Amino acid sequence: MAKSATPPTIKPENYAHSPVHYAVALADHTTLSRIISSLPRLPDPSLIQTESDSLAQENIADQISAVLDRRDVPFRETPLHLAVRLNDLFAARALATAGADVSLQNSAGWNALQEALCRRASDIALVLLRLHHRNAWSKWRRRLPRVIAALRRMRDFYMEISFHFESSVIPFVGKIAPSDTYRIWKRDGNLRADTSLAGFDGLKIQRADQSFLFLGDGDHAHDAGSLLVLNRDERKIFDAFENAGGPMNESDVAGFCSQTSVYRPGMDVTRAELVGRTNWRRQEKTETVGEWKAKVYEMHNVVFSFRSRKVAGGESDVAGSEQVLPEWVPMGRKSVDLTSVTAPAPRRASATVSLAQSKEKEYVRSLRPSVWLTEQFPLKTEELLPLLDILANKVKAVRRLRELLTTTFPAGTFPVKVAIPVVPTVRVVITFTKFVELQPLEQFYTPFSSPRHLVSDEQHKPENRGSSSTWLRRNTSVSGKHQRCSSMPLDSDPFAIPPGYTWTSVDDKSRKMKKSKSLRKSK
Repeated sequence: MAKSATPPTIKPENYAHSPVHYAVALADHTTLSRIISSLPRLPDPSLIQTESDSLAQENIADQISAVLDRRDVPFRETPLHLAVRLNDLFAARALATAGADVSLQNSAGWNALQEALCRRASDIALVLLRLHHRNAWSKWRRRLPRVIAALRRMRDFYMEISFHFESSVIPFVGKIAPSDTYRIWKRDGNLRADTSLAGFDGLKIQRADQSFLFLGDGDHAHDAGSLLVLNRDERKIFDAFENAGGPMNESDVAGFCSQTSVYRPGMDVTRAELVGRTNWRRQEKTETVGEWKAKVYEMHNVVFSFRSRKVAGGESDVAGSEQVLPEWVPMGRKSVDLTSVTAPAPRRASATVSLAQSKEKEYVRSLRPSVWLTEQFPLKTEELLPLLDILANKVKAVRRLRELLTTTFPAGTFPVKVAIPVVPTVRVVITFTKFVELQPLEQFYTPFSSPRHLVSDEQHKPENRGSSSTWLRRNTSVSGKHQRCSSMPLDSDPFAIPPGYTWTSVDDKSRKMKKSKSLRKSK
């Protein structure tokens, strides 16, 4: 379905109830600056170390958002959207610098950065891109103490999640299509995930034999909240958040600004409804998934949409290669394919503007995922979400699962299995196949009365206690069941960095990915 997006006329009186919108619509920069100066200021996010401080700063951020991110106006546009439509660089810079959320979407599903790119407002696009990079990282750092605290409150566990394709029509699709089993360890505030399937988009499969180490507790060499990525194929390791708080480098900026279109895939579960399946006797259908007995449901009113947009008269009608925004940026979408930036459009003479039309194409499809809900799974859905938030930053397949789990399930239930249609006859199945609770590293015990046993115990105390070494080096005392289910040796530590790995930088990884993409294009 193709259509042209005709920008509506801006009438200042429609925004009179929102002071920031009204100031932007009238180009009243003095009033806008005064409103922004009256807002509270957020401190350096690196200074926020405790959960209470994180909650306090989040309340301040909500106060700022309530003023700068209002959308109770025509077309649900934020003041930043309005500044982009009016090509008002001063207002856009002032709002983004004050903390306006660039990722918020209007009623058409586009954020302010996408609007600026499609309207060829190059100066505004560059400002929003750089400030969005900084603000999104600050938002993640403010939230980090709460994520770590949530992990520490959870029980320690080892878990396996399988991803595979199945079809009732196409034979052997499960053997031909990609599959993977994600192995996840959680200990205290630390997390490890082993994957080989990075993601899939239709027929495009991304393979990467990697391990992710989230150091919520930190160690002597890394700050709390570091995310290390181990490439087991190349035996290299890098810090995914290296230089994350710094400005974007020029090559990344140029890459985003060299594209000819934007797109927005998304799954809408806001109106999802669970409908129970029944067997031939019209009784609730139940199945055993792993160790758990689950009821089978269908999810109705789930809509998948894919919308693309390019500027009329662009250089090409074919979208460029995919450009992924920094992964900690909460864009509400998986990636962005950006238009080329040229000279900005002329400034308006009044509040009524007429900008270049954009060609839009939209694909909408109703989905009916199946979900298996159990009351026996040891974790709750709300406990799993912080864990998925960390992994979703780097693994697209987990990101899809995270989107689906925003559905409100019946209290006390957990989606132990989910089947999502990819094409009418093929679906991807995500199953929680194993969950083993890990035993504490240090166990209380009653010492023997014999002095000989006391001496023996004293000799073993330095090995059992981890006070003199970091969590990366200490031995785990896991249950025998966990040792059997893991492919690692019995005496190995799942959080230890294996020997023989060389450190590399994120910039080296980025350059290698760009080189790989250019080679694929040349072919």
